[in-house]
Amino acid sequence: MPDLALVAFEPGDAGFISSIPVEHLNYLGDSPEVRLLEACEIYARSIGAMRQLLADLETLKGKRIPIPARKMWELGDTALALVAELEQSSMEPDSLYEHLVRDLGINGKRLGTIVTFRRHLPELTLIPESLGWSQCEKHARKVAEELKAAQPVAGP
Repeated sequence: MPDLALVAFEPGDAGFISSIPVEHLNYLGDSPEVRLLEACEIYARSIGAMRQLLADLETLKGKRIPIPARKMWELGDTALALVAELEQSSMEPDSLYEHLVRDLGINGKRLGTIVTFRRHLPELTLIPESLGWSQCEKHARKVAEELKAAQPVAGP
């Protein structure tokens, strides 16, 4: 795997501002300015999607509807997709959880649990629609692994 530039994001007046250590400039090729602007767009788009998911969760909570495990999986999936998309651009987020905690206003431990659940469960369709997040939260990794193990095996 090639070297990845550590990219940091700070909130700015018109979105986010990205920065990398000077010693990582050569990882971005001939146009680091363009690549850093792309990173800001990727990050801002991901933050927007995660904020929308969090707003949806707050709406459900306000209506006293149990939070579906699938929604939390989607939130974790968006975080992992952010990392993957930045890696395709030769970058990796520096202190991703710190950035997301700051920019989403979410508890770091909760975010870690959500991402763990997603990491150990590769497909949304493996989660029963009726499964609530409250049934997963305390043992997210174990529940994810059990759901993954329960998937039907394709026949010959």
